[in-house]
Amino acid sequence: MKTINFGIDLGTTNSLIAKYENGLLEVFKNPIGQKQTLASAVAFRGSRILVGDKARDLLEKDPLNVFTCFKRKMGTTDRYFAKSINKDVSPIELSAYVLKELKNFIHTGEELHEAVITIPSSFDTIQSNATKTAGQEAGFKKVYLLQEPIAASLAFANKNNLELNETKKWLIYDFGGGTFDVALLEINEREMNVLDNEGDNFLGGMDIDNLIIEKLLVPKLEPILNETKLWDKFKEPNNPLQKLYFELLFRAEEAKKELSRFETTEIDIDYPEKDIYTSIEVTRDGFNNLLAPLVEHTINFCKKILNNNNLISTDIEKIIMVGGSTLIPYVREQVEKNLNIIIDTSVDPTAAVGIGAAYYAGSKISALKPEDIKPPTTNQTEVSTSTQPLVNLIFEKNTKDTEELLAFKLNSSLQGFYRVIRKDGGFDTGLVTLQDNVNVFVDLLEGQVNSFSLKIYNSNQDVVYTNNDIHINQGKYNIQGQLLPNDICLEIDDIQYNVTRLEAIFNKNSVLPLKKTIYKSASKTILKDSDDKLQINIVEGDGNGLPSSGLSIGYIEITGKELEQDLIKGTDIELNISVSESRDIDVDIFLTSCDQEFSNSFKPTERYISNSKMENEIRVVTQKIEREIAKPENAENYELLQKFKNIEHALIELQIELSLLVDNDITDAKFKIDNQKRSLIQKYDLLTRHKELDNDIEEYKNNVLAVKQVLAESGSEYYMAELNKVIANEKTFINSGNKYLIRSKIEELRVIRNAIFTADDSNFIGPFFHYKTLDNYPDQQKANILIAEGDKALENKQYKVVKQVVYQLASMLPDDKPKTSFNNQDKTGLS
Repeated sequence: MKTINFGIDLGTTNSLIAKYENGLLEVFKNPIGQKQTLASAVAFRGSRILVGDKARDLLEKDPLNVFTCFKRKMGTTDRYFAKSINKDVSPIELSAYVLKELKNFIHTGEELHEAVITIPSSFDTIQSNATKTAGQEAGFKKVYLLQEPIAASLAFANKNNLELNETKKWLIYDFGGGTFDVALLEINEREMNVLDNEGDNFLGGMDIDNLIIEKLLVPKLEPILNETKLWDKFKEPNNPLQKLYFELLFRAEEAKKELSRFETTEIDIDYPEKDIYTSIEVTRDGFNNLLAPLVEHTINFCKKILNNNNLISTDIEKIIMVGGSTLIPYVREQVEKNLNIIIDTSVDPTAAVGIGAAYYAGSKISALKPEDIKPPTTNQTEVSTSTQPLVNLIFEKNTKDTEELLAFKLNSSLQGFYRVIRKDGGFDTGLVTLQDNVNVFVDLLEGQVNSFSLKIYNSNQDVVYTNNDIHINQGKYNIQGQLLPNDICLEIDDIQYNVTRLEAIFNKNSVLPLKKTIYKSASKTILKDSDDKLQINIVEGDGNGLPSSGLSIGYIEITGKELEQDLIKGTDIELNISVSESRDIDVDIFLTSCDQEFSNSFKPTERYISNSKMENEIRVVTQKIEREIAKPENAENYELLQKFKNIEHALIELQIELSLLVDNDITDAKFKIDNQKRSLIQKYDLLTRHKELDNDIEEYKNNVLAVKQVLAESGSEYYMAELNKVIANEKTFINSGNKYLIRSKIEELRVIRNAIFTADDSNFIGPFFHYKTLDNYPDQQKANILIAEGDKALENKQYKVVKQVVYQLASMLPDDKPKTSFNNQDKTGLS
């Protein structure tokens, strides 16, 4: 079987392509200049398109036709206007140009049809799909995505040829040109697993460059240029000072590199358009002060990942530093000082991600079929027999040993033979007499993927089973699956509270790929040929959070006009949902009452961000916070009040930032604000959710106690068993943070308690006396007749009659609950 072999780091500032095959690693160099990295820059010059360093060199001369850092806008609707060609170009198109140029680095003459492309671990599904689309536009038939911290860890582990005797934990600290990621890994002598990851898609080296301009250069340039609000003017589209901005950006990046080696540097500014020739001194102390909040932000992510996994610094062996921004001494110093963990800088921070992608690609079997590349020349039908249930097969996919155990067990009795052959013919067991359980050690070629075939023959030596999918990667670490960075949820109706809520289908940090079948009920009747709708909304975000705090990544709407029969309320709806390793989401829906199927594959590549919508969301949450602060029960909870005020203050700051943004702002400021806004809303949701959660947990515990007290009196073994079923795994569901799960447990306890109560008719004596005292029956005459009947039954100890009277009196009382209704158009139709 063919392996993919080629890995690509599609970076914000620089990109790289490498190959790993049969134990050999090669980082391809640019034929022009022999650099191993390619600047992620594209320039349009009339009929010419320049990619790489040549494009970046034109930034100062022709800024309106040169584009960089477009990775930060992947998955958005933003476009870049290229004046030279009078056309808008998308981040996907620009990324495709970079990928095409990287393909030209390959001097071996190979034609690339597939590759592994890296993405930040915090990329959402839309950003991931945008990256895959860029690869397809660059000519790849198949694109496989790999999270950047995973790639970096593979580069480190395989470069150092680690020999581990015990399990270790590492943090991968990836501070690149445009994004920040941190991943928690566990590694032993055989395999590597990712346990968790966090990150910020809008935090990187370019933010440092812009801080130098905004905070250090602009204040000194404004009086020289006789300008005010110079920084705001830089952000305006087609501003006349754009050329100056790009010169400053170039100088800021150079100064950043200089200050990594020296205590001071001079930034020379040459701007002949206004006859400006000046020099501004920048000190390392001043630079470090600028950096401090950004670095603190990255350290907080590291602390969060430790806290979430109940770890402390001493549990981590080392922090592996990758990404160009980790070359800054202050970054390394602060990370080591604040986390008190040894940092490791032995891997090339600018090449690690691309090299790791190549290692991964060299061990990943291609899913590309010959007909995907060119039409088949003969009419052949491929028959796969590897899925036959005859054999249960076990083997290690990754090993440091030069031989490995391949074990299999027959599921049915068979007389015959087996044979194991290595693809290159260097290992062959020959025909061996078959047994029910077989253990065979196979020899491995070092430093490569070894492919074997297993064939089973009957006593006549006819092949009855073949498996060609046995692949063992020798000598190099590989990852045991990528993690899902966020919950994938379904929006459903919460009938009890007249709202919609999220229900997690796949939880964050589940290992991809994933597949699940779930069953829901129709929460409303949808008549055939009507305009009513069943809405299937797949959301990426916190499964315990508000639907509005997540990101909608797929939406299926089924109207009554598409139904062949009425969809009846309460009938089953079957959903089969799968997420591929590269985050494609497929949904199949089966409506049992209509006997109809609907399917969709979600591969969204863009999302639109509205400033006015963000302002409204911020305003709504700040108003909610004000109401929380004003509640009497919170008056003396000073810690909680301070948390609310901190969130409110941060939201107001974002609101001010939004109001100051110019129309058609060309920066990625609105995307940063959207990220921060969503994070703050999640924090608010978490605070209020915890309050409700605490109340629900207390109510649950009170109900458990009440049921136990009733059981102590009744001694029912049946209901004791029912109680034990409800409270099984109590610690797990209480710590889940899922209020809906806990509320369902409360309801189950109420059912048990009610069942125990109603099993003994004499228990209704007390309720009967209660209902006798009430005087708010709409039909008091009928109530009096029932009460008299109850008195007589009580006198004769006819407790079953008393029970029936209580039920009738209860049904006569007016419903004091508000009659709220759920707008039929707002309901999803699922519950």
